Amino acid sequence: MPIPSRRTLLLSALLCAASVHVWANPVDQGMTPDERRQALDRFIAKKKFVKEPFYLVDLDEADRLKYEAWVNQLARSLRKLAPSRQIKPVVLEKFKPVMKKFENTEGEDQDRFLGYLEELMEIFGIESSDGLLSKWRYGHDMTEEVKAHEAQMQARNAQALAAMTSDERALLERLQDMTKANAEETLRSLLGAPVVEDDFGKMWSMTTPDSDSTLGLMMRWGSIAFIWQFRGFTYFRRL
Repeated sequence: MPIPSRRTLLLSALLCAASVHVWANPVDQGMTPDERRQALDRFIAKKKFVKEPFYLVDLDEADRLKYEAWVNQLARSLRKLAPSRQIKPVVLEKFKPVMKKFENTEGEDQDRFLGYLEELMEIFGIESSDGLLSKWRYGHDMTEEVKAHEAQMQARNAQALAAMTSDERALLERLQDMTKANAEETLRSLLGAPVVEDDFGKMWSMTTPDSDSTLGLMMRWGSIAFIWQFRGFTYFRRL
C-alpha cells in the first residue's frame, strides 16, 4: 500500500481549519488561580518567534528578542492581576497596547503574535475576542465567518460519522477521550508507529477489508488537531 503523502494530510487539515481562530485549543474553564499562574510562568519561559512549522521566519535576533519581550511583558502584567480582575474585558484591554506595538511588523510576525494571544486567552478561559483580534489583523470582525466555518466543520463531521462503518465508529468512540497530552500515546497504542512523522505532525495508515484510511495529528503553535480521512470523508477535532 502506498504511504499517504504528508502534504495531502496537511492540505486537508488546512482546509478544515482555514481560519487561525479555528486552531485555537478548546478552552479549559476549570483552571485554578495557582494553575493559571503556573501556566503563565511556562508561557513566559518559552522561547518565542523562533522558526517552526507555520512560522518559517528567520528573524534577526534583535527583533526576535524585542518581540519576545513585548509578549512577555504582557504575560507578566496579566500574571499580576488579582484573581477577581482576571476577567475577559480586563484581559482583552491589556492586549491593546501590545497590539499597537505590532502594527508595523511583518504579516507573518503578526500571525505568530496572534497565536500567542490565543494561548493567553486559553489560559484565562476566554473563548472569543469578540472580533478584537480579527479587526486588528484583517480589518474587520470575522466572528460570523468563524461561526460559519465552525458550522461547516461540524456538518462535515456529521457526514463523516454517518459514513463510518460500525468498526470505524467503535474506534472513534475509543478516541473520544483523547487529549492533547495523551493523543500520540493513544494512537501509538492502537495503531503502532506512525508512517509519517515530522515537525508538522504524525500520520498513521489503517487498512480495512474495503478501504484505506489515514489518521493524523497536526501540530500548530501548541495546538493539536486530530484528522481522520477515509473514502473521501474527513473528520476533524481539536484537542
